[in-house]
Amino acid sequence: MLIAAVLVGTGGTSVAPALAQQPQQQPLGGTQAPAAGAQRPAPVTIERLRVEGIDRQSMRDFVRRVSGLTEGQQVTLPGGEAIGEAIRSIYDSGLFSDVAIVEEEGGGSADGGVQLLIRVTPEPGLAGYSFKGVDDNARDDLEERITLAEGRPVRPSDIQRAEQAIKAFYSEEGYLLADVETRRRPTASGDQVNLLFEVDPGKKVEVEDIRFAGNEAFDDGDLRDVMEDTREDRWWRFWKSEKFDREKYESDLDRVVDFYNEHGYYDATIVSDTTYVEGGDDLIAEVTVREGTQYYVRNIEWRGNTVYPDAVLTRALGFEQGDVYNTKRLQKNLRGNRSSSDVTSLYMDRGYVRFRAQPNVQPAPGDSLDLVFDLTEGEVWEFGDITIAGNTKTKEHVVRRELYTVPGSKFSRSDIRESIRRLQQLGYFSQESLKQGPSTSFDQQNKEVDLTYQLKEVSNDQLELSGTYGGYGLVLQTSFTFNNFSAQNLFDFDEWQPLPVGDGQKLSLSVRTAGFDYQRYSLSFTEPWFRGRPTPVGGSVSYARISSDYYGGRRIRRGGASDTEAGVFQRVTTQFFRRQRLDWPDDKFSLSSTVNYNYYRNDNGLYGSLPPGESHQLSFKQGLSRNSRDNPLFPSRGSKVDLSVEVAPPVGDLIQFHKWRFKTGWNVPLTSNGKLSFNVSTDYGYIGSLTGEEVAFQTFDLGGTAFDYGRYSFGTEPIYMRGYPQRALNPLRGTDF
Repeated sequence: MLIAAVLVGTGGTSVAPALAQQPQQQPLGGTQAPAAGAQRPAPVTIERLRVEGIDRQSMRDFVRRVSGLTEGQQVTLPGGEAIGEAIRSIYDSGLFSDVAIVEEEGGGSADGGVQLLIRVTPEPGLAGYSFKGVDDNARDDLEERITLAEGRPVRPSDIQRAEQAIKAFYSEEGYLLADVETRRRPTASGDQVNLLFEVDPGKKVEVEDIRFAGNEAFDDGDLRDVMEDTREDRWWRFWKSEKFDREKYESDLDRVVDFYNEHGYYDATIVSDTTYVEGGDDLIAEVTVREGTQYYVRNIEWRGNTVYPDAVLTRALGFEQGDVYNTKRLQKNLRGNRSSSDVTSLYMDRGYVRFRAQPNVQPAPGDSLDLVFDLTEGEVWEFGDITIAGNTKTKEHVVRRELYTVPGSKFSRSDIRESIRRLQQLGYFSQESLKQGPSTSFDQQNKEVDLTYQLKEVSNDQLELSGTYGGYGLVLQTSFTFNNFSAQNLFDFDEWQPLPVGDGQKLSLSVRTAGFDYQRYSLSFTEPWFRGRPTPVGGSVSYARISSDYYGGRRIRRGGASDTEAGVFQRVTTQFFRRQRLDWPDDKFSLSSTVNYNYYRNDNGLYGSLPPGESHQLSFKQGLSRNSRDNPLFPSRGSKVDLSVEVAPPVGDLIQFHKWRFKTGWNVPLTSNGKLSFNVSTDYGYIGSLTGEEVAFQTFDLGGTAFDYGRYSFGTEPIYMRGYPQRALNPLRGTDF
């Protein structure tokens, strides 16, 4: 930047503006003391102010306005603050590469007035920019990072920022030694410039070794394992390149300190760390730690608590005298843990919204620490207005009946969590939007917390159209499941979207056929809240028909034998059920009761496990279940346990049996975000006789998956086992279908 100025002469005259060639003279905006014999700073009046270097009058007016100088203004020359500030303001506008303020030759008056000239050199505008040495994928990413805009002036600082953005991008990709050179190419008009960024990425630098010094309690391998995002390159980890990322590396160093804190090393710090490239593409990281002393908890003191005694709070904190100090465990058990058994939850679940706990860790003699907690309990708050938003299809009462947060009830953080879990179980709304929880606002005067559940509707209806061809020919299937149906709006066509929805009812219809030889139809309906109570009731009806021609004219006999005598099997099933939520042992338990009636017609004994002709079955089923899963479709944590017993009494010629079923499933998250979880499930079945006669119908089949059953599973109940074919694990003397 060129800043030129002149000294004020006597008698209203001035030295020629070529003072830039006279190094002994001080600029108008300077601040240094005048040399011997030079004129001392004195106030003068600006009689005239001109702008030179740009043609457009609007831009000249802009420069005058930005400078802050006006005609008639008094300034101090030389070394006046106003002149220096004017130069800085014009240059900071980003439109000019050079700015100078000079006193015009021959200007001024005898009473001390001056004429000033603002001389500017405009920055060239950007005509465009391009890359050399950059592939297409990288080019797209770089264009998003570079903030240069066509038509706007290009300053050296803008180019420097662009180069830094390019280097930062390649550094994140592991090219720590990337070099960027920018070439300016003026256009023919001279008022614009094209930029060419020549990029040499160099070699990809990978982490070769991470070395620690000063560590005695833990070896290098333990500390390396703590660093989640900075790992050494190993030949067996061929699928991943261990590139170096500076920001992630800094975060990993913090994890090392946290690791020490979790094992009682309260004073542990990173003394120094150094990274350098060795051999051209191998990065070495050297980290020096100071472990300090491993501390143990001596005393735990609570101050300000009136709601809970010390013993209850200490038990929730999870520390006892003599325990190794653990910063992470302390914060979790104080602020909030996954089981909601922490100290803060104790208060928040009883309405103490403003509860605060301030921990003070005080060193004690030797290797001990005293934990002192200053508590501010505050007052009890209640739930205020509960607002439902975003439910474009689901009716508001369907949402509200799942909420534990009721206006006027005592505030409880656990009630909010359980409300979110209940809404997730519905499957009507985006799981991501629900995880954020409701927004809150606080009414300090009334001590109320207002909640707004911001929902985002998603469709969980199911439509299946499928066809399979195999040993039994072509089988076609279509099924519809509407999980948010509304029978109340069945005849209100204005509510159809495209079918009546919003009341949370479930309607399913399924048709499966292979022509006249195989047909299967089913219809079911469920009302989840019967008579305004959380008591699901529903029913279903189904019909199935299968002939021996479906099996190539064979008649299926026990033990796998068959003959070619024609036969037809038909079944009609009706079912009614009722479920009820329980409050004990907790509200995740439910009790179910089901009545089943089955009519069978087995012409010519197609199914060997049933006698020829007509058969009837009436059964009663009682079930007890507990479901604490966080998501009905893709659970990441929680469990589901089902226990049921079904009894078909031996009345008259009715089919008799008693059947027991016990199913469990556990989900344990393997990552903190819950995107990866471990699932373990078990399934047990037992069937017995009430009369001592052999039970040949309604038995179990072990093996296969849900996709293997359905075409011919009459009179059997599958227990799935992935990896084994259907019926692969049945006893040698098993019954038929």
